[in-house]
Amino acid sequence: MASPSPGDSLPPVPPGFKISPHDMYQVLGTAMWLGGSSPKFKYETTAEVIKRYADYAWEMRGNLTAEGISEKFGPPVFQAEWLISIFGGKENFAGTTLTIAYQLAPVLPHPANPNVVVPLFISFTIITTLIMALRLWSRYKVAGGIQPFDWLAVAGYVLTVIWGAIAVFHDHINTQWQAFYDKSWYNLAGGLETYYVLTLLYPWVMMVIKLSLLLFYYRMTNWNYIRWSVYATTVIVVGTSVSAFMVWLLKCPHVRYWEYPWELCRINVKKAQVAIAGLYIFTDIIIWILPMPLVFQLKLYPRERILALITFSLGAIACVASCYRLVMLEQYTDYSSQSSTTLIIDAWTITELNLTLICSSAPAVRALAIHYAPKILNSLGTVAFSTQTGTRHGKKGSIGSSTGSSKSSAHARVTADPEK
Repeated sequence: MASPSPGDSLPPVPPGFKISPHDMYQVLGTAMWLGGSSPKFKYETTAEVIKRYADYAWEMRGNLTAEGISEKFGPPVFQAEWLISIFGGKENFAGTTLTIAYQLAPVLPHPANPNVVVPLFISFTIITTLIMALRLWSRYKVAGGIQPFDWLAVAGYVLTVIWGAIAVFHDHINTQWQAFYDKSWYNLAGGLETYYVLTLLYPWVMMVIKLSLLLFYYRMTNWNYIRWSVYATTVIVVGTSVSAFMVWLLKCPHVRYWEYPWELCRINVKKAQVAIAGLYIFTDIIIWILPMPLVFQLKLYPRERILALITFSLGAIACVASCYRLVMLEQYTDYSSQSSTTLIIDAWTITELNLTLICSSAPAVRALAIHYAPKILNSLGTVAFSTQTGTRHGKKGSIGSSTGSSKSSAHARVTADPEK
């Protein structure tokens, strides 16, 4: 008479049973540990791998050995020994795999990944490309030449497109499923590797974009408080970017940390990511409010003052996107079936980077619009570039005129064309 199978011997879970967060954590951890320790079955979903371990444990009557696991599933013997130890012994190891494979598997949720990365990348790439083209044309046509801060913005745009293209590949390698147990180790490892590359690249993309804005403000005026603010903010931006890169590069003993699950990482990555994102938001706010005193201290027509405030206030949109990205970092780096994906983080990062570029180009685009359609906009001033029609005798002027009237300094120069 054939011995009963695990499915016949183990009772099913009661109707309406819901998996607790603790049990879900255990299931997801088991999926990662067994998936990464079974090179012979790396193309099967980790749920199928867990079932293979359960069947093997049932066949061996719970008498699992490191040598047997190594021979059947492919890990080195020392890794198989580690695998048995993290479950608290071979009996617990066998019991855990049997419980997951034959009792919990039928009630596990199977959340799908959101299909947002590719549409966002395509949409923002088209929009940002158009905005950057208008920006460069504006500098050439209205201001008489493309300046260094514009070239920095172009570099930021190229890096943003590269980052988005890698995120699209990340979306592809992650498959349609969120939960670890619905993916193969091949896909899990590929997703971790791609996300690692994205995380290493992100601080440099953000740094280049922010430096383009800071250089623009630096060359726009000789007011000391703005220039010193630019110096201080530059130090914070560069320091944050270098720190973020080094944290991810050195957080674990090995760069490909997912291949060494028995090693403990030196840094709590989630806390580090949240702290770094908070510093970037802080610099976003500084960069957003930095030009505001210029608008309030110069004598401007009310309508022009409003337009200037609106133009520079667009930076608040990028700040909001950065805040949402921070929320997603907090939520989607948790260890649960509903948040074991980083694609939402990718989506908000694409949004943040592109909105920062778009908002930073708003003054130049507005100047181009005023140049070609002054009657439609009903304004002769320009926020971004000098028109040489400023106030020399106390008349009301605009930001961008060659000499502005300032309450703080009779000799202060305010011009968004640094070559003037």
